[in-house]
This record gives sequence, C-alpha cells and structure tokens, in this order.
Amino acid sequence: MTFGACRTLWACLAIIVGLTIPAAGDSAAPIELVHGGRLPGRVIETGDPAVVCVAAEMFAEPIEFVAAAVLQDGEAATAPPRLPGLPGRVGLLTSGAARLLGCLAADADGQLAWQPLGATRPVAFANTAASASIDYVGLDVVGGPGIALSRQGRSGDWTVVDMIADGPAARDGRLRIDERVATIAEGASGKPVDLATAKADAVRLLLVGPVGSMVRLGVSREAGTEEIVLVRDLQGRDDLAGAAAKDVLDRALAVQQTLGGQSTPRPATVHLITGESFACEVLGADEQTVRVGAGDRGELVIPGDSVRALELSSAGVRPILKQKLARLLTVPRTQQASPPTHVVRMAGGDYLRGRLVGIDAETVRFDMAGEVKPLPRRDVARVIRLATPDESPPHLRAALASLGGLPLVVVGGDGRRQAIAATGLRADAVVGDSPVLGPTTVPLAGAVKVLLGDAIEEASAAEPLPYAQWVRRPAAAAKASSDGRIP
Repeated sequence: MTFGACRTLWACLAIIVGLTIPAAGDSAAPIELVHGGRLPGRVIETGDPAVVCVAAEMFAEPIEFVAAAVLQDGEAATAPPRLPGLPGRVGLLTSGAARLLGCLAADADGQLAWQPLGATRPVAFANTAASASIDYVGLDVVGGPGIALSRQGRSGDWTVVDMIADGPAARDGRLRIDERVATIAEGASGKPVDLATAKADAVRLLLVGPVGSMVRLGVSREAGTEEIVLVRDLQGRDDLAGAAAKDVLDRALAVQQTLGGQSTPRPATVHLITGESFACEVLGADEQTVRVGAGDRGELVIPGDSVRALELSSAGVRPILKQKLARLLTVPRTQQASPPTHVVRMAGGDYLRGRLVGIDAETVRFDMAGEVKPLPRRDVARVIRLATPDESPPHLRAALASLGGLPLVVVGGDGRRQAIAATGLRADAVVGDSPVLGPTTVPLAGAVKVLLGDAIEEASAAEPLPYAQWVRRPAAAAKASSDGRIP
C-alpha cells in the first residue's frame, strides 16, 4: 500500500471515530493533543493509520503519537481516549507554545528524554539551549484507577467495594470486588505505602494522580501479595466533590510524598555560590573544605569558596534588619588587611562576625579578633560566608554546558535547587555531572519544577539567589577635618 493510500485510510478512520487529523506537512498551527496538550510542528506521513508522527523543533527526532492522542483546532474527543501509561513521574512540559503532559524518561540510547502522554516512546531534546520548564504541581488533569476501597470485616482490611465500569481496573480484569489491597505505590519505583493504619482520606488520595501516571496495588491473595499496575485515566476518576482538580492533585502529591517516605527532612542544608542548595548532613569543615553526607551519594568534599552558607538547623530564623545587616557587612579600616570571612547566626538570634576555623560533630570553632572560640554546634543555626565586592556568582548555565549532557535544574518543594548536566535517568533520579559536586544523581520524587536550558538563567535573573546580600564592603574613608586631621 502506498503512503497516499495509507493517508486516505487514516483519514477515513479518523472521520469514523470523530477525530480530524492535521494535514501532512501543515505547520501553520500547533498540533492539538488530548487533555490540553499542544505541540508546534508538522505531521509526517508514516503509512500507519494508528500513528501520527509529528516533527517539532524542540526534539531531536519526530514523535510518534497514537492517533487517538491527536486532535485539530481544539476539537474535543467524543470519549476520553485510552493512552499508553507513562513510566515516570508525570509533569507538564512548557516551552514557548508547546504544552506537553508527560514524563522524563531514558530513550533507546539511555539518554535523558521526554515522553509525552500518548507517545509510543520517549524522544531526546534537540537543543540544549532551548528554554523549557516542567511543572509537577498545579496540574489539572486528574485520573484514577477506577476503584473504591473501604475497610471491611473484623480485620478492617482495605477492600475493593466498587469498580467503575470501563475504568482502568475493570478493563485490566485482574482485580475483583471484595479483594483486599494491602499497599499502594506511586509510579514505577515509588515506595509501597502500607495501608494497615492509613486513614480513609489518605487512601483516597493515594489512588489519585495525573492522567497517564501509574499506580501499583499490592493485592493480598492466597499465594501472597500480587502487584497490579494500572494506568490512571479520566474514566477511572472518582467524584472530586466540587474541589478544583489542581488542588486535589497537589493534596494527593503531598500525601504520596509523605507516606511514601519522599519528604523526610535532613538536618542541614548547603547553599552553593551557584544558587544550588541541597539537604545533607554536615560532617565537618575546615578553612578550605566542607564535608557533607548526601544519602546515596555518600560523603562529598566541597571547596569552601564554593559554599555560600551552611544551615545547620532546619528551624526557621527571623529576617535580619537592614541596619544590622549593614553593620555586619561593613569592615572597619583596622580589619581591612585581614577582613572577616564568615558570619555565624546563633539559634538565639545573635550574630557573630569573624573567620570559620572548623566544624565537627559537637563544636563550631570561630575566630573573632584573633581569639578562637568553641561554639556548641547545637547553638549555631547558620554559617554564612561573606562574599568579596569583586566576587560574582558563576554563570551556572555556562558551567553546565561545559560538562556536556542536558543542562537542567531540579527545584524542590522546599525551594532547594540542584543543577546537573543530565546524561540519563535511573529509578526516577536524574544522572549526570554537577559543576561543584562532580558525578551525581538528583531524585525527582520531591521536585515541584525542572528548568531546562536557557530557563535556568531566566529563573536566576527573576529572583535573587539565597544569601546574595551577604557581601562585605570596606568602611567609607574618614573625611579630614578643617585642620587636616582624620578623626
């Protein structure tokens, strides 16, 4: 069969099911996708009526969509389509006019890529300088597995009491009414949540997620616990009871991260001069380096001049008054030959200015006016390095580009940012190199946003970096009196 004949058959099938497929080669308008997706590009002939192939500038090769995922001119589908599940955490990619629900995934070569909802496989990004962002909160397309759970019997086990006709569970066929569900896990690699002590609202939110995301149910059977993986869709969505879709998804995300063990705080935070920050355990420090424990990454040694601040306590602190900040940053003439390098913020609110000598498990050793004082570590909230007037933060985007890979910054729900030149994805964690930390991995589990390419610098320009105001400056030169004396 020729490509032209395939195109004719494809168009006939589209008319039968109520869809209008964009004309091949038509680049006048973006390709419209289900669930509000949009992709500027053009349709390429494939000869396969079940697939729509779209070439777009932001991707290295054309994307193959199942035909049911593509609309034209915003026309709504007659029924919610059944689309392939997404293997990773679902987010919304935006870049210019493009708007694609999907997930980060590894392509056939193991490189970090994007798999849009409805696509048959992930596709690598074409231009590492392209400005794009991925949002994981505020999504508005809620899906579900199509089941209702309730505590039943003397044991109070969570049991399937209802199933939506034509929902994911009903279509899958493996789950039955009255079967017990012992665990619920998010995505392909999320930690299973034991439902034994879970409350009803939490269980309901564990079932909720973006359309196309996967949920894993641990079903209790005679032979043991069997895992059933379902892809959430609109047919399987429970009644939202008047709540806004994005509010429901954000609440569900919070519950999944908390119960799934993805939001356990670490005792300290390191802020780097690049604007990056990450949770860790500060193991120790001297005048040249800072040693931190960073979970699976083990012990890291960071050059001291790459660190902007150490937050040794997770407790919040009051903002400093402008007058006090100005005094702390002003170096008197008598100290300018050997200026202070750090400021310590005590848990009680006092500020000390001097030079950091070292940190161990019990003590922060701090030199003030030539006298080294041991400060109990439990009493120290912040250690802030004072930047010099001629010091400027490194160009993070350029530093990432020099490492190869896809430059991106992962932003956590607590505001922490980690930069990485990404080369792949492993178990929902981005793998690559950091300008400061070297080879590293950055989990996506707690992320609220990912910035790609030029969006990194755009975001940095839009808001000041943490601790950017802590720049020491020399005191103004004293003015001579009328008799020539300097007071």
